[in-house]
Amino acid sequence: MMKYLLAGLFFCFSFLSGYAQFITPLESYPVPTPAKRLQAARISAVGDTLNLPFFDDFSSQFNGEANLLNWQVGGGAFINNQFGIHPPSFGIATLEGIRADGFPYNNLTAYGYADTLTSKPLNLQNFNPATDSVYLSFFWQAGGLAGSPDLNSTARPVFLALEFKEPGGVWREVWRQEGQNQFTEFKRENIAVADPVFFYKGFQFRFRNSGELKGTGDAWHLDYIYLNKKINPAKTLLEDVTVSTRLNSLLNRYTAMPAWQFLANSTAELNDSAFTHINNLNNRFAPITWRGYHQVINTTQPADTFLRGNAAIEPLARQFQIVGKPALSNTASLGNNFSVKSVVFLNSRETFARTRQNDTITRVTDFTDYFAYDDGTAETNFSLDKSGTRQGAYRFDLNVPDLVKGISVYLTKTNVAGLLISFRVWDVGEQDNPAVNAKAQQGFAIPKIDTLNRFFDVLFPAPVPVENSFFIGWALSNNVADFVNIGYDLNENATSKIKYSNGTGWTSFTGQQGALLLRPIMAKVTGAKDIIPNQSLVNAFPNPSTGKVKLRGAITNWIVTDVTGKIIQKEEAQRSEINELDLSFAGNGLYFIHCYTKKGIVIKKISITH
Repeated sequence: MMKYLLAGLFFCFSFLSGYAQFITPLESYPVPTPAKRLQAARISAVGDTLNLPFFDDFSSQFNGEANLLNWQVGGGAFINNQFGIHPPSFGIATLEGIRADGFPYNNLTAYGYADTLTSKPLNLQNFNPATDSVYLSFFWQAGGLAGSPDLNSTARPVFLALEFKEPGGVWREVWRQEGQNQFTEFKRENIAVADPVFFYKGFQFRFRNSGELKGTGDAWHLDYIYLNKKINPAKTLLEDVTVSTRLNSLLNRYTAMPAWQFLANSTAELNDSAFTHINNLNNRFAPITWRGYHQVINTTQPADTFLRGNAAIEPLARQFQIVGKPALSNTASLGNNFSVKSVVFLNSRETFARTRQNDTITRVTDFTDYFAYDDGTAETNFSLDKSGTRQGAYRFDLNVPDLVKGISVYLTKTNVAGLLISFRVWDVGEQDNPAVNAKAQQGFAIPKIDTLNRFFDVLFPAPVPVENSFFIGWALSNNVADFVNIGYDLNENATSKIKYSNGTGWTSFTGQQGALLLRPIMAKVTGAKDIIPNQSLVNAFPNPSTGKVKLRGAITNWIVTDVTGKIIQKEEAQRSEINELDLSFAGNGLYFIHCYTKKGIVIKKISITH
């Protein structure tokens, strides 16, 4: 069975006693981003043949194909910042069982050669193999946040290989790492280019993996590939201090949230720290400085510096943390739709231009109309059991009352087209579980498979009023006799927000740390930005009521909606302190009274029971 690792702990497919949730490898990727000929750090080349040194640490581009300045097009290697754990520098190349177009090599369980990462032709004809000490150095990792490569065998060949190309076009294997059914840290290898036959104009090298030809089950990661002369393998590589890890979320509870919810309590919603980690890949002290700032995108608002520092980083230091306290000024003027770019950059004073690309890390946080716990990328599938009546739920907490317009869900290609999902919204009920009855639901049929690996917006017929806390989620009937896979992000953690039910009550999910790619879309209701945090300015009583309701507070007018968001009454206030409204005509159930005051909007939930 393939294993995974996160924060030092292995996990398997989750078969939890009595209730089954399944964390399974991805079988495909979104359509990859076309590779670009990046202008930064251009490589000295004659025609299509490169000169030494050759260097790529995949920090200049990720989530797509490899940089065409260095690599031949195609081959299937996936450049990303998702699957590696503590790489030498951020950005890696992942080789697994998914083609360059994002689809698996084989839809059945089969084993064989899969991805390749092939260098552009290199000119070695002017080097002397006896005196120039030409080496290819690289780092590799097995598994990471993808499937750890299975145990290699004759029937199931699972390995990562490095091959050199001879002048006649024959590829010769010069290094191999076999699968051992376990995760590894990144490890450096130094392979000598010693045979005189390789010293010609047009020399190439390539990495090649063999394993399961369907998805990320047998995954290998590469980083920091460096080919040059005068390399001493007993010493470190370059004078390079690198950023290794992604920036954490700017927000305390979420990775994205509606602007008006953030602005209602911006101080509490900002994270208490913003951090990344750096590595010193050299065996000498590295004196550096660093700065971090937040910048509201597409505005003239000045950047907010939240971090400044300096240190002499110890030789070969790994995962040295630099941390600051996030700060955003003038938030009141930002409006209901903005994004913030967070940046940390190093001043490492490095002379090699290509290594300076790994000195800056960026993250963008959206403040628009949705909540998210995820970062927008899926590392695995999450599904409930394949039979029976089952439900999954995901909790969100509000600063002010709001409306749920719909649900955005990331469906992976590991699905069956046409299966019907019922997406739902619940209030919080007893024992902090979803309430017995959903407030709203909307059916959705899984589209054609080639359209998946992306978010789909499922909208309700009318916005659904919510306050304090609520759940969104999905339900599957007995007629859906298969797995329904939703993207699961292993780089974030909202496990405590997930609950599931197989028809015999709700249970908290305690499986693999991660976050569902499932997001509530909130309605920008009239005056939503004016909903005030102090909802006690108006009182509604009695509650429950048989129909006559009194409102105590200085209000100018009110609007009453049912649980679907339909307006059933509009009235102007007749008195300054206590006003009475008559809802005797309304059926039994919950209703929301939107009370307008000079300070903003107060929303009161009332229960009508005749």
